Amino acid sequence: MTSYIIAAIVAGAMILIAALISSAIQYKGGSNPKDPGQRRTWFWIIAIINPILFFILGRFVLAPNPDDDQMVFDEYMKVLPIATSVGFALYIIIGFILSKIFKNGKLGHWF
Repeated sequence: MTSYIIAAIVAGAMILIAALISSAIQYKGGSNPKDPGQRRTWFWIIAIINPILFFILGRFVLAPNPDDDQMVFDEYMKVLPIATSVGFALYIIIGFILSKIFKNGKLGHWF
């Protein structure tokens, strides 16, 4: 259960980082501005980093010691890919919702 909570926290932190990066990219004028594409690119780069970061964190930091109890470790390793997928899906869902809420702002360019 704690893996899912930590996956949600990591996804929230990554959304916050994506929002900060998107806000830092300045508007560019002209007939063909490049800034919406840059915001979208950074959102998806962080979307790729999100599950990788959580899986590494879960495997090497949060995982129980297999020498103490192998069964607990095996059960945890069964849950870790599912929690990683849940964290990734949560990142995409929250990003989509924020993109629709702020469709006239900088976050609206994510999708």
